[in-house]
Amino acid sequence: MREILARSGLSLAQLIAMDPATGEVFAYVATDPQAFPATRAYPTASLMKLVTAAAVLRGAPGAARRDCRYLGSPYGVGAEQLIPPRSGGQVESFEDALAISNNQCFARLAVRDVGRPALLAEIERAGLLASPAAGHPAGSVAPVADSLALGRLGSGLAGSFLSPLAAARLGAALARGELVEPHWIAHVRDAAGELVAVPETAAPRRIWEPEVAEALRRSLRGVTERGTARRAFRNERDEPLLGSVAVAGKTGTLRGENPKGLYQWFVGVAPAEEPRIAIAALVVHDLESSEHGGAGTNASQVAAETLRALFCDGAGCAADRIEPLYARATARRAEATAELEAQRAARERARIAAERVVPARLLEAPEIELPLSLRRRKAEGELVLVVSLTPSGDVEDVRVDESDLPTRFARHVSEKVRSWKFAPATRGGDPIASELRLRIPIQVR
Repeated sequence: MREILARSGLSLAQLIAMDPATGEVFAYVATDPQAFPATRAYPTASLMKLVTAAAVLRGAPGAARRDCRYLGSPYGVGAEQLIPPRSGGQVESFEDALAISNNQCFARLAVRDVGRPALLAEIERAGLLASPAAGHPAGSVAPVADSLALGRLGSGLAGSFLSPLAAARLGAALARGELVEPHWIAHVRDAAGELVAVPETAAPRRIWEPEVAEALRRSLRGVTERGTARRAFRNERDEPLLGSVAVAGKTGTLRGENPKGLYQWFVGVAPAEEPRIAIAALVVHDLESSEHGGAGTNASQVAAETLRALFCDGAGCAADRIEPLYARATARRAEATAELEAQRAARERARIAAERVVPARLLEAPEIELPLSLRRRKAEGELVLVVSLTPSGDVEDVRVDESDLPTRFARHVSEKVRSWKFAPATRGGDPIASELRLRIPIQVR
C-alpha cells in the first residue's frame, strides 16, 4: 500500500485495509502524518449517503422502490430541489441515484422519507459519533436547523465529519451489518522482552439486519460498475479491473479545510458477495496547484489498485487470492498465543518453585545420655517435641507437644535438643524460620 501511494504521486493520502469480520487492521498508511494526520476528523461528504440509504432500507423501504425525478444537475441542492418535480427532467432508481451519488435524490430521501430523528439515530447507530479506536476522534454532526440543512446532511453536502478509521469501519459494516472494533497491535513486549497479552477486543455489534447489509452491497456494486468509481475499476480495454471479483463501495467528494483542498473518499468491501476485505481511501488535492495533487489520481483509483494487488496475480483475479493475507495473520496470532502459553507455563513453574517449602531436617542426632537419677528409674515411652528454628537453623525454642513419660525426662531431653544442629527449612531455596516435630523414644530398664 505504501508503494501504491508512492506511485500515485499523491502528497496527502490515507489508505486502510481491514478484516470486516473482526476489525483487525492489516495495513494503515498515511503519506504525511503531520500535515494530514489519521487522528483527525474530515468532511464525510457522500459517504453519508451510505447511512441515509441504510435508514431508508430500515425505516422506509418503500422509498427504495420509488424512482426519483430531478431537474438540472443531480449535485446541486437548494430549497427548491427538496420538492420533487411533477414532470420533466430525469428519472433514476434508488440504486442508480446511489451509484452516481445523486445529491437531489438523497436530500429528498433524508427530508421526506427518513426525517431528522431517524437520520440522526442512524448516524449514531453506524458509529459515526463515537471514537472508532483509541487515539481517534469521534465524528460530529452540525445542528440541523431546517429541512435544507437536513437534506444537505443526508446527501453529504455538509454538516458531518469522521476520521478515516471510522470510514473504514463504516465500510466494514457492509459485510455483515456489524460494527467492529478496529485493532492493529499484533504484539506487545515488556522491557524484559516478554510478550504481554493484548486486551480482548469487543465483539462486533449488529447495526443492520443481514438483508439490509446485503441490499446495500448489491446497490453499491453500481458505484464501481456504472457509477462514480466506474473508471477507476475498469482497465484501458474497459474490462473489470478485478475480473470476476466484484466490489461494493461508495465515493465522496467535497471541498474542505485543514488541510485545504478537494477531499475524495472511497470505502468499500470485496468480494461484494462474501466480503473478505474492507478498504478506505482518502486523498486531498490542492486545488491551487497545477498538479492537482498527483496528476488527478483519486481515492477510487488508489483503492482499486490496492484491491487488485490483493486479489490478482499473473494468473488472473480470484476471491481466494487473498487467503495468504489471512494465513499470515492467523499464523501471527497462533505464534503469539503459543508464546504466551509458554510464558504462562514458565511463570507457573517458577511460582511453584518459589513457593515450594523444604522442611528443616536434623543434621545429626547425638545419643541422649540420661543422668544417673533418671537411669535408676524404669521408664518406657515417647516424647514429641516441637522445635522452633531460626532461618539459620539455630534452635530458638523447644516445647513438649506429647509425652507419656515423667516430666523430668521431658525437661532433660528438651534441654539436650537445644544444642542439636539442624538444616533450616527453605521456601524457593531461601532459608525461613520454621517448626519441626521430633519423636524421641525413651526406654530405661
